[in-house]
Amino acid sequence: MKLTLPAIAYLPTLAISAVCTRWRSLTLASPSLWSHLRLETAPDRIRTVLDMQAHCQGGFMSTLQLYLDRSVDTPLMIGLQTTGTLKYSDSTPPALNLLLQHTCRWRTFSYIGDYRLTNCMGLSLSFPILENLSLNGLRSTLDCFANAPKLRAVRTNDLEIHSNFPWTQLTSLDIRPSGGGDIDFLHRCPRLTVLKLQRSSWLKLGPGSVFLASLESFTFNDFIGQLKTLEDMFYIFTFPSLGELIVCSKDSFGANRVKWPPDAFSAFISRSSCTLTTLSLRNITISDVNLIAALRLVPSLTTFSIDGLMNSSGGSPITSHLLWSLTYHGFDSALLPKLRFLSMKLRRTSFDDAAFVRMVSSRWMPDHVYAAAIGIACLRSLVLHFAEREVDKGAYRPLFDLDRKGMRVVIAGTEMKGTKV
Repeated sequence: MKLTLPAIAYLPTLAISAVCTRWRSLTLASPSLWSHLRLETAPDRIRTVLDMQAHCQGGFMSTLQLYLDRSVDTPLMIGLQTTGTLKYSDSTPPALNLLLQHTCRWRTFSYIGDYRLTNCMGLSLSFPILENLSLNGLRSTLDCFANAPKLRAVRTNDLEIHSNFPWTQLTSLDIRPSGGGDIDFLHRCPRLTVLKLQRSSWLKLGPGSVFLASLESFTFNDFIGQLKTLEDMFYIFTFPSLGELIVCSKDSFGANRVKWPPDAFSAFISRSSCTLTTLSLRNITISDVNLIAALRLVPSLTTFSIDGLMNSSGGSPITSHLLWSLTYHGFDSALLPKLRFLSMKLRRTSFDDAAFVRMVSSRWMPDHVYAAAIGIACLRSLVLHFAEREVDKGAYRPLFDLDRKGMRVVIAGTEMKGTKV
């Protein structure tokens, strides 16, 4: 079996220390460089996968021990990936046994695999400095980490609502349970400031309500695309401290795209009374009229990004009407008066280039006194990406001029295919 990454990705410090005597001295004098551990292992019946130095279990274990010794008492950042499943007749992999002798040093622990961790770790271990936990597997369990008084951030697909896990102390939660559960479990996490909820068929949205007073950032990923998913979510949640909202749909082109619910969003904003500063929408079905209505509800936005939006007929909601509404005309206030960062990634070829250039140009307000007087913030950053057409460089020349004057301008099309924007 092959490693999923090049060997140097697992042993960068060891590779650096072998360059020369001076570099070796520097690495040996820096225990923190040895505290980042990335491991792959498997039960003995499958054999160990990580054979990087001596192509044998002994070489792997001696390398792991070397890292643990040279990191001294520095807190450990551990990434563990296992292959296969661990049967009751299998012994715990030696690498995991060795790591379990140092749980007092675990600061972050990330696990990918299908071991039932309670069989390997039991329920009595203590993790006094563990702050960040990520579990991605069918059989991983949170109960192993019940004794982690400093744990604040968790990413997991294992809900275990009725476990002894310290839900109440979490401030960050990224969750996509693999089965069972109800949204009401969020009542057990009153201190959350960051919530990433990836919805699949397991999740029951309502009836009832969820109030999180401290939540500042909310990401909602929908994997099913049921018609009323987003609508139910907006009717259930109340987040008075929310500053960032990200809504995504997994389906880019098919019938399972999430449909924007204008009334539910309006009710959510009214009920929450939050000051939203960041809004990101990806693969959502929405009309230009409903998008304009949504933006009117959040005049506090400073950052707005969209990716792959479509209307119900398959066209783009980024119409001339929307661009006109975003343009400062000098006689009335434009949508999003505080906007400073704008990103648009478009999947259709039809687009009003001239209206877009006028809109962006109208928001270039380098004179802060004048900008404050008219109530329009200066747009500082623009990203425009066409997924299905090239950029008309002549049409966008005025914006490239703004880039030279101080605005960050990135405009790309199919001629930049393969370049990440």
